[in-house]
Amino acid sequence: MRRRGITVLLGAVLVALLTWQSLSMDVAYVVFSPGPTEDVLGSEEVEGVDHQIISAESEYDSVGELRLTTVRVKQSVTLAQALSAWLSDEYAIVPRDLVYPPGESQEDIAEEQEADWAESQSNAEQAALAYLGEPASIAVVADSGGLTAGDVITAVDGTAVTSLAELEDYAESETTVTVTRDGAPVDVPGVVLGQAELESTHADPYGIEIDTEALDIGGPSAGLIFALGIVDRVTEGDLTDGRIVAGTGEIDPEGNVGGIGGIQQKINGAAEAGAEVFLSPAVNCPDAVTVAPEDMTIVKVETLEDAVSALESLAAGEEVTTC
Repeated sequence: MRRRGITVLLGAVLVALLTWQSLSMDVAYVVFSPGPTEDVLGSEEVEGVDHQIISAESEYDSVGELRLTTVRVKQSVTLAQALSAWLSDEYAIVPRDLVYPPGESQEDIAEEQEADWAESQSNAEQAALAYLGEPASIAVVADSGGLTAGDVITAVDGTAVTSLAELEDYAESETTVTVTRDGAPVDVPGVVLGQAELESTHADPYGIEIDTEALDIGGPSAGLIFALGIVDRVTEGDLTDGRIVAGTGEIDPEGNVGGIGGIQQKINGAAEAGAEVFLSPAVNCPDAVTVAPEDMTIVKVETLEDAVSALESLAAGEEVTTC
């Protein structure tokens, strides 16, 4: 009995040690948790200098807030931590390779995040200006096939064009493109527009500036909130109607809103910030409703126009399309 008891005890100790070792091992997953939110209608201070996030030459103030939302990513995760996070509604377990593709260094990923962050602000500005009805033009980004960076395309084969969509029929064939270069019209023959790097830009009579020096954030998902912030800043009235409004979503220069990751964690972060309304990309709605607080309205949006219209309807006490 004595020898048998010792054997059982040693076995239990070994099982406990192996279990502890297994639970302490890192797994090939990362954990998403709610990150900080930022009011794009507000400002942040850095070394005594106040940075207003969105400003314009002639601007209007709002009583409420428009908050972009973020996700924190825990990179080193043990099996025990993964199991704990899996059992919680506050966290999400995601395969590491989906967030950090194999073969890419931390520096590469940081550069991509920074580039996406800058592009989201540019797209937001163009989407807002398009919504406000400002005239569009097509600019050449890089030298290509006779076109020069800075050229503004005004016509193709004699037909006036003002948007990238109008160029789709000319993408593969050689055409004569009329551009404005150094203030004068120039005809450039033999151009294959599908090989050119172009961007759609809109006139900016407002002097819009976005200053994110104080924000340590990356990625493309703040585009929708930046676009709404611009519209609110340069137009009379208060889109927020005094509320704390949060949201997320990529945006393209035409104002289309795309899906993002971490929607549940972003809603939880918005709730912690006191948000009463959350703007969710339509494709994220199925996940958004699983964590939506009872006192938060989750608004379904597919375009910038949807988002503006929904906020105006809420301010008027009208129903909106929810998730």
